[in-house]
Order: sequence, then structure tokens, then C-alpha cells
Amino acid sequence: MTTLILDQEYAVSDRPYSQKELQCDIDRVFSMLRIGKIKVHHVKCDHFYNIKEHGRKEKDFNESDSKDVGNCSVCWKFNKTPKHHKTKARNLINSYQRTFNKTPEFLSYENTEIQTTFYKWLYEEMK
Repeated sequence: MTTLILDQEYAVSDRPYSQKELQCDIDRVFSMLRIGKIKVHHVKCDHFYNIKEHGRKEKDFNESDSKDVGNCSVCWKFNKTPKHHKTKARNLINSYQRTFNKTPEFLSYENTEIQTTFYKWLYEEMK
């Protein structure tokens, strides 16, 4: 399994971004990865994330009264991450959890990068 997204260096913003532009970037990534609006929260590990549209978890979520459905995809992905990428993966998970524990009032380039990198790592790289 490759984790190329974890090998990429953070690119510092070289210009200001509007809220609309940052939201469009997030929307584009969510659309490309088919990520929906439903957020699950696993009590055991305390991870939360948006789930894929029309997936098994979405079906389970809609049929249950709980936000804790199925196994945690973050834990699963982390366990499948090669040893040499574990620290970067853990840092990414922690950054996402800390930044999006509450919905930020304003988007920033930094939190948009954290969010898109997190979801690309979680859903895109399945090699």
C-alpha cells in the first residue's frame, strides 16, 4: 500500500484566499471522493469523519439512531498504513480531529489543507 499523500510537503500559501474559493476547494474534493454530509463519530476511539455517499455506512447510519456505525475507517486505514508513515498519519489524524472538533467559523488555507489531505488519505489511497 502506498501513502503518497503522506509524503507530500505542506505547500505554504503564497496569496490570500476567499472563503468562497476555499469552500469550492473542499466541495471539489468531497465531490471527487463521493463524500457526503453525514458525519459519524466512533465513541471507542473518538474519531469522527464524513462518510461516503451511498455507501454501506450511510445505509447503516440511516437505519440506526446512532452516529457510531460500523468499524472506524480511520482506525482501519491507520492500521493499514506502513510503519514508516505511522507518525505522519497519526499527526494528520490528530490535526484533523483538533481542527474540526467544532466547525470553524472561518475557513483558512491551513485548515482546508488539513481537511483535504485527511480525506484523500482516508478514501483515495487504497493501493
